[in-house]
Amino acid sequence: MKRKDLKLPLFTVSPKTYLLGDDSISAALLTDEVAANREHSIFWTAPVPELCAVAQQLKHVIPTAQHADLVGDGKGMGLIPLESLKFAGVQAVFLNHTAHPMNVDQLSVTIDKARELEILTIVAADSVTESLAIAAMNPDVILCEPSFLVGTGQTSDDSYIEQTITAVRKVNSDIVIMEGAGIRCGDDVRRLIGKGAQGTGISSALAITHDRRALLTELFDALD
Repeated sequence: MKRKDLKLPLFTVSPKTYLLGDDSISAALLTDEVAANREHSIFWTAPVPELCAVAQQLKHVIPTAQHADLVGDGKGMGLIPLESLKFAGVQAVFLNHTAHPMNVDQLSVTIDKARELEILTIVAADSVTESLAIAAMNPDVILCEPSFLVGTGQTSDDSYIEQTITAVRKVNSDIVIMEGAGIRCGDDVRRLIGKGAQGTGISSALAITHDRRALLTELFDALD
C-alpha cells in the first residue's frame, strides 16, 4: 500500500491487547462489516497471531501491525520481520508507539524498508520536537499523540494539535497527519478533523463499549 492510495480522513481501530483471541477476530470482522462502502481508509490493528489469522479475510479495512522489526542477518529470534508481515497480508504498520519506542536509527531504516515493501507506515510522535524529527524521515502518516494522555480518556488540547500540525507541515507537506489520544465518540472525531487533522482513531474505547457496532458506526459517520 502507498500513501497515494489513502482516502482521507482516515481512522484506525487499534484495541492494542484489550481484545485477544476470538474476541479480537470477531471485532475485526465487525469493523470490516461496518467499514463497507465507506469513503475513508479504515485500519485494523491486533497482536500478530490474531492479525495474521484474520488479515486475508478483511475486505474493507486495512490489516495493520502494531510494530515491526528490521531483520537483516537471520538472527532475529523473537522479532517481527516486515517481510513476514507482508507475506501474511499486512498492508500497514505502526511504529514508535509509546508502548514500543524506537531509536532514530532503527526508525529511519525501518520506514525505508517498509516503503520498499509497500507497507504503509504510521509513526507515533509524542511532542512537537519529535514530530519535526520524524517528519524528516518521511513516513506515510504521523500520529501526533502526547504519551501522558495515552489511556487516560483525555484528548489533546487545541494548542498541541495546532503546533504539531504546523511543525510537520514545515518539514513535509505530503505526510498525512493524525491526532490521537482519548477518542471516545463522534464529537471527538469531528473536533480533531475540524482542527486540521487528517485522521484519528480509538483503542480502549472499543473494548469497554457495550455496543461495538453502534460505536464504530458513530465514529465512522463522523468522518464525513
